[in-house]
Amino acid sequence: MKTLRLYVERFNLATGYLCGLGILAMGLILAYEVVCRYFFEAPTIWAQETAGYLFMWTMLAGSAYTLMQGKHVRIDLIFEHLPRKVQCKVDVLTSLVGVAFCAMVSWQAWEMVSASLRFGKVSATLLRVPMWIPQCSLLLGFVLLTFQFAFIVADRLQALRSLKPGPQTGGDAR
Repeated sequence: MKTLRLYVERFNLATGYLCGLGILAMGLILAYEVVCRYFFEAPTIWAQETAGYLFMWTMLAGSAYTLMQGKHVRIDLIFEHLPRKVQCKVDVLTSLVGVAFCAMVSWQAWEMVSASLRFGKVSATLLRVPMWIPQCSLLLGFVLLTFQFAFIVADRLQALRSLKPGPQTGGDAR
């Protein structure tokens, strides 16, 4: 399990950095499109579609890195005031839901990518991009999220086992 976690987290880290570069590339592509369209009155046929695919890859493939860094959106108005033990239990519950949801989306993404490969689906644009390429961002992103949520479950269960009741907290360790 530790070896799997090490590989997944290294892959998440590399993916996170690649996604950062993807965002930079997307910005440059869109800036190029703006210059071509408004200054030279010669819009490109590829920039908008390519930027859209880069957006998909950066947001979906980079989501597990974001979760690994603890930077996903979280409503912590009440959460931060809960005892540590309750926080761990809430994290376990929400992460189990995350594992289940992400695993289902991963399965559906696999089915979609498989169908696109089987039927040779391409985009309905002049670029004719094989659809499995942008669709793989969904598959990769949700598979990595499934693993990352599972790691959170393992971490919080370990934390729950190590929490001991404190004398000042009346049995609820923080």
